[in-house]
This record gives sequence, structure tokens and C-alpha cells, in this order.
Amino acid sequence: MAFPAPEPTMGGFDEILYTRPSRYCDSDRLAHLAGTHFAGLTGMDLVAAVTDWVHTKIGYLPGFSRGIDGALDTYLTRSGVCRDFAHLVVAFLRGRNMPARFVSVYAPGLRPMDFHAVAEVYVDGRWLLLDATGLASREAMVRICTGRDASDTAFMTTLAGRTRLTGMRVDARLEGELPEDDRLSAVQLT
Repeated sequence: MAFPAPEPTMGGFDEILYTRPSRYCDSDRLAHLAGTHFAGLTGMDLVAAVTDWVHTKIGYLPGFSRGIDGALDTYLTRSGVCRDFAHLVVAFLRGRNMPARFVSVYAPGLRPMDFHAVAEVYVDGRWLLLDATGLASREAMVRICTGRDASDTAFMTTLAGRTRLTGMRVDARLEGELPEDDRLSAVQLT
């Protein structure tokens, strides 16, 4: 049985939840910087400016960041992985009072294949997908989990005892060619 995709709406609780600071998206600590970098911008102009700023100012360095690093750490070090890029985008947008959330996805075409982290922002009644890394086509991404930040979307959680990861394989494929991605275009994740 196929279930219809949820409508891209947002109620009052979601608006509060996705505009407030969270563990890794410390928008309260970045609000002043967001105001300085993106003064006077709203809507899609703000979204494009934040995405472009993170894409051009943060270096993608696999293995660089720690599991405890938040958006402010990424801003200060100017380096990170997809998780850090997404956290910084979310924190900057929240710092400008735009609802934004963290999304874990499968991303066909990502090399090497791994889980991928991106952001979504709520604009004009719909959630739009943002990937400041530019590493994968957003139109081919498949949602795994959505939350305030990586603490809500953990790939592996142990409730009791110890767990030892002995291996992992991630594979997402798309038949045909991957669509070209204009990093600043509006894309919804279905």
C-alpha cells in the first residue's frame, strides 16, 4: 500500500521548533553574525545568500570535524563536512528568524557513497532543500530523517550497553543520469 506524501505545511509548533536554537545549530550565538552578514535580506534572497556564503567560505575537509562540533565551531574553523555545512546553514537562517531544519539523506552520485546531510528552509508555504556542499544532486536525494539537528537524526543509536560497528555499506542508485544541480534553485524533497 502506498502512502501519500505529507503536505508541506507547518503549524505553530513547527514554526517555534525550527526557529529556535538547538544543540548543534546554535543560532542564538550566531544571530548577530547572521544579521551582519545578511542584513536587509529576506525570503529567497536570504536563502540564496546564506547557501552561497557557506558554500564559498567553508572548506569541505573529510574527517575534520568532531561529533561535538556545532555551527559556531564550523564558522570559527571555516572547515567541516556535510553535517557542519548543514548545521551552519540552519543556524544562520534561524538567526534571521527563518524556520530551518536538518535532513539526513541518501544522495545518489555522492563519492564515496555515504549518508549525506543537508538543510531545509520553510519559504512561501513549502520546505525547500539546500545543500551548501554542492556534492550531490538535490533532485535525486531520498530523505532518511528530519530534525532540529544531527542529534535528532542520528544514523545509529544505542539505548543500553555497548555497540561496536564492524562495517557499513551505503548505496543509493538512480537509473539514468543524475540531474544537474543549480545550487541556488528551489528544490523540494519528496
